[in-house]
Amino acid sequence: MFSFSPFNKSFSDLDAPDLASLKAVTEGWYVEYKQEVPKSESIAKSIAAMANSYGGWIFYGIKEESKENSVAGEFIGIDKSLADASLQKIRQAVTSAINPDCHYEAKAIFGPCSEISLDGAKCIICIAVPQSIEAPHVHSRGVIYRRIADGSEPVAETDRHMIEKMFQRSTKIVESFKKWIKRDPEFSKGESETPYLRLMISPNIWKMPRNEFGLNIDTIKNALNKTEGRVSSIPFDTFYTSATGIIARQCSTRDPTNAGLTWQFYRDLSSEVLIPLHWTKGSTTYLLAELYKYEQGQNFVQLLESSKIENTTVVNLSILYNLLMGLVEAQREIFSQAGWPQTFYIKAKLLNVWRITPFIDCEFYIEYLKRHGIPVSLTSDVISPPDFHPDTFFFVDNKEEASSDSFRMMLQTIWCFIPIAEAFGIPVTYLLQEQKKPSDIEREKPSILTQLSDTGIRAAKL
Repeated sequence: MFSFSPFNKSFSDLDAPDLASLKAVTEGWYVEYKQEVPKSESIAKSIAAMANSYGGWIFYGIKEESKENSVAGEFIGIDKSLADASLQKIRQAVTSAINPDCHYEAKAIFGPCSEISLDGAKCIICIAVPQSIEAPHVHSRGVIYRRIADGSEPVAETDRHMIEKMFQRSTKIVESFKKWIKRDPEFSKGESETPYLRLMISPNIWKMPRNEFGLNIDTIKNALNKTEGRVSSIPFDTFYTSATGIIARQCSTRDPTNAGLTWQFYRDLSSEVLIPLHWTKGSTTYLLAELYKYEQGQNFVQLLESSKIENTTVVNLSILYNLLMGLVEAQREIFSQAGWPQTFYIKAKLLNVWRITPFIDCEFYIEYLKRHGIPVSLTSDVISPPDFHPDTFFFVDNKEEASSDSFRMMLQTIWCFIPIAEAFGIPVTYLLQEQKKPSDIEREKPSILTQLSDTGIRAAKL
């Protein structure tokens, strides 16, 4: 975990005036100052040492006040013209000289800034390195480096006991994620036939520096139940605290002792949502009566019949897509209030889905079924992406290049939907890649992203 930060804000929000606080921060276990961007080997050495130890900060373009008082003295900076090349050099150093490579964030903070006397033609290169969950990281020289006290040069680790402790730390963190993913709710006998989605959300999986945020019921309640400006709003009527955080539930239309829609928030703003999936079981005649309002409902049932399916259980992912949209909007509101980046990691787990067939009210899905047949879940539980390691969580970017917040929200909803659809046997990632080189006929069709977005809107109206 990230144990020290000289700034009370998220790394992505740092600007030049914030660096003034470094005038009172001594170089040591968690901080390293360099006047220039060093050679790649030295960059890799510093980053690996921080990752192997307690995490920390590396600043290029800062001169220490003196050997006796090694706080930030002069912000001499790096030439602006070298900023992009310096960041690229850092990326290459981590990729080529550290095995396995470790997580970090780097940015150039540009002048002018009178608070630190930073020239307008200069910048400070900042690197934030969290304590790694995959230590030890071995340098290309075949050495394991560790940050020791206030030494400006990391010290090679030769103590087998310390190296073993690094391995144990990594094992412990991975085991904690495994326990989280395997910690499914207990279902009653009747609920054991209902398919559920368990969506696990981690906004800061690598423990990067973030604003401090006090979790409370009013904040969560207002974020979840806000309707103004929302495309999709999912109302929660019951909120209460638990030993680990806050729980929000939909109970007004059902027995509160049953496993209904539940969103559990933990104190580090990670969370998990338990979603009862909308399902229908019966003959194709019955299924047609249930799906006739959907544009592709009749086509879907005809494909079931042509595949010799007479009776089956169908999960309606079109309704789920609309629900995800509401969850993403609420999640973005919480991050906004916390002052955190609008990015997060997810893992989906399907429960009680044995022999279930998915339905999406999209033309691309019907065309896929015509070419490849009907997907059916062959196991009761499915994890997507598979495995328990933190780096297997699916990253949901904020797409800063998008034209508006509403478009970013739509893209994040689609990205949350992808691992869920793929858990049901619908290879959305592959289909998106396939659509990059469309045929003349396919060019006339709406994109998969547009079809999914329109599906959510139609499902909301239904």
